[in-house]
Amino acid sequence: MPSIHSVLGRLPEPMRRSLADAVYPEMLPEGETAPEWHLQGHDGEWHRFQRMRWTLLVFYPGDDTPGCTAQLQDVQHHVEQLRGLKCNVYGVNPAEGERHAAFAEKYGFTFPLLTDRGASVSRQFRCTVPFPMKRVLRSVYLVNPERKIRLANRGAPSVEAIVRSIQALQQATRDGM
Repeated sequence: MPSIHSVLGRLPEPMRRSLADAVYPEMLPEGETAPEWHLQGHDGEWHRFQRMRWTLLVFYPGDDTPGCTAQLQDVQHHVEQLRGLKCNVYGVNPAEGERHAAFAEKYGFTFPLLTDRGASVSRQFRCTVPFPMKRVLRSVYLVNPERKIRLANRGAPSVEAIVRSIQALQQATRDGM
């Protein structure tokens, strides 16, 4: 019996796009207030949104997979620059802390990987697809210190571009725009 991925892979691109649009939830819009969350990191500490700080939430499907590893390595490459911009960085998916800890240690990630048990926070941020199974969609949210969503992106946007966005938004705030 063929897998759902092999069947979907044979569909013409317009049909795949139409199916994805019907199944994938719309992301929370920029300008909307981000949902509250409180999750435990692979380090055993509990994390939540902090006022006076920017927050970068990177929702990813799985630990130690090629796409997720590459995305989080890009984040790690820029983590000190993000911290210098007063931005907290978090990876989020439903895996347990031990698995996150092994993944973080293997690749030297210095930002928390958060355990989203039952994908409840992922659902609040519209980063799950229920079909064919509950799955976290690769998604990135940038939230400003007032808890407003400033960037919502499906996939793995360049972290360098996110850094530039934070810099521009911080400058606009200083300039009263």
